[in-house]
Amino acid sequence: MSSFFNMDSPIMRFLSRVCDLMILNILCMICCLPVVTAGASVTALYTITLKMVRGEESYIFKGFFKAFKENFKQSTILWLIMAVLGLFIFVDYRAASFLPENMSTIFRVLIGALLVLYVMVLTYVFPYTARFENTLKNIFKNSLLISILNLPWTLVLVICPAALVFVTFLTPSTLVYGSMLWILLGFAAVAYVSSIIFRKVFAKYEPQEEEPSNPDAFNLPEEHAD
Repeated sequence: MSSFFNMDSPIMRFLSRVCDLMILNILCMICCLPVVTAGASVTALYTITLKMVRGEESYIFKGFFKAFKENFKQSTILWLIMAVLGLFIFVDYRAASFLPENMSTIFRVLIGALLVLYVMVLTYVFPYTARFENTLKNIFKNSLLISILNLPWTLVLVICPAALVFVTFLTPSTLVYGSMLWILLGFAAVAYVSSIIFRKVFAKYEPQEEEPSNPDAFNLPEEHAD
């Protein structure tokens, strides 16, 4: 019985991780409330979860707010650009209904293709910013390239969270309990599981310690210094 309460036991490590994710989830949601700060908050969230899956333990509060502050300007600009693009896609899709039927169908297909590219970039842009330093232009370009070159993982990263959201809104009961789970743990838990995949994907583009980094490879820079 004493081994159950040992801090090094698998059960206690699991419970400790769950507590960390709960704290991280609350921090992320609070920092997202002003809306304009959502990009910096999500980047800080992924900064911590990427460290977690690499076994680089850090203080949750200190690490989160340090990453939030360091990436605030760039992540906020990224978020505003993505928000404007998302609004543009939505407005264009609705505007298609006012076109003649044939033109409307073609226009919706084009908007659908643009939406796919948008979602692919959105999936990677903040985790990429959390892991690498780069210019805004290269962040967008590399996020798109990496999402395409790792399409199977990209599909998993997009479909699994979308499925969870779908289940949440499936019935009134799932909406109530699902909303509670999202508020308690959900966003951080999704980011943590996604970070396991991002770790595998990003490892292909991280400079090797024994070799000089190649500045021409997708314009990927050195990792964030911790």
